Amino acid sequence: MNNESKLGLTFGLSSAIGIRFLMAKSSNRFISFISMTAMFGIAIGITVLLVIMSAMNGFEQQLRDRLLSVVPHGEIVAVQEPIKNWESVVADLKQLPGVIDGAPVIAVKGLVLQGSHLSGIALDGILPSQEAQVMSSLEYMTAGAWEKLTPGANNIILGQGLIDKFNFELGDNISVMIPKKGDKGRLSSPTVANFNLVGSFKFGGQLDALQAYIHLDDARTLANVENGVLGVRFKFDDIFSATDIIRDIGRNVRSYVYLSDWTRKQGHLYNDIKLVQMITYIVLVLVIAVASFNIVSTLVMAVNDKESEIAILLTMGLSQGQVKQIFIVQGMINATFGCILGGILGSLVSVNLAEIVQCLEHSFSIQVLSGDIYFIDALPSEFRLGDLAILVGATLSISFLATLYPASNAAKIKPALVLGQ
Repeated sequence: MNNESKLGLTFGLSSAIGIRFLMAKSSNRFISFISMTAMFGIAIGITVLLVIMSAMNGFEQQLRDRLLSVVPHGEIVAVQEPIKNWESVVADLKQLPGVIDGAPVIAVKGLVLQGSHLSGIALDGILPSQEAQVMSSLEYMTAGAWEKLTPGANNIILGQGLIDKFNFELGDNISVMIPKKGDKGRLSSPTVANFNLVGSFKFGGQLDALQAYIHLDDARTLANVENGVLGVRFKFDDIFSATDIIRDIGRNVRSYVYLSDWTRKQGHLYNDIKLVQMITYIVLVLVIAVASFNIVSTLVMAVNDKESEIAILLTMGLSQGQVKQIFIVQGMINATFGCILGGILGSLVSVNLAEIVQCLEHSFSIQVLSGDIYFIDALPSEFRLGDLAILVGATLSISFLATLYPASNAAKIKPALVLGQ
């Protein structure tokens, strides 16, 4: 018989005995209770952690595909003089690695007037055709609104949050107070610009209450910019490399500009998600470690309960290594069943998390996420097999380490002392 056959026979014998020990009725019911507790502890831990990780993945996916699709990935803003010949600037910068396209913008701050009520607003003067190459704002707007932004028409598109706040309707006249700079940089009397409300958008979160779109030529009049634009917005192929790409742009721009990217305005959301993910991984280790301690206590009691059987096996020629394998197998079976149960439950809950949360919201008349505060109004979830593999792998690894101590104690039993009592 070759070595491989002997190894297979030895491991198969140890596994068979370990399974028999696990399935046999113990005289001490407390051992069975602790064993079940260890298994369900691992299952619950994997379920909860898988759901949390899926929710964090969902937030990250929504941040990437929703919020960051309606904000510029990077932006350059003129310091003193407007940026001349923005078309050639964009054409040159598109040659840089990571830059997909650029669009001009003239940003104007103002106050919306409605009777005695005021609300701050950011007017973005854009070219609709070019803006669509950089951001996906069109997907969240009312039909036909984008095409109505024509030069000289004084049309405006407002966020749904601002429309709801002032009870505006399509076709209403919107008055916006624009501050003006006087001599020596002091503010002079503001001007009031009137616009026709031709559409709305709903991005979610605070953007709906602060953002508005007008045509670039209308914004040029408000900002007193005769030639050029005040800024250029960019779309990158890798949003998580935005900081490096915008710095590269800054080194290649021929005029003095301020550099900005999405991490300065929206980066706190991404950082919060990454922080929660890091905390989740730490909790993962702690939860599994606690469940593994139950495996240790289970096997220690099992070894004490099976001392006589272990002594008999040793006298029959079973080696200490084989005895170790018996209890390693016994502990790993508990861990494996816990992983299977937790993986199934966690996967089912993660895949249907949005529907489950919606059902709870309707049943208890609560709202988990408010669309007025966050950029989404439903709890997102994105189940990834990689997360499940990490959880199962970490659980089985820690559980294996937990079985070594009681298994070693079992192998050290002295048959003469045990059987002589």
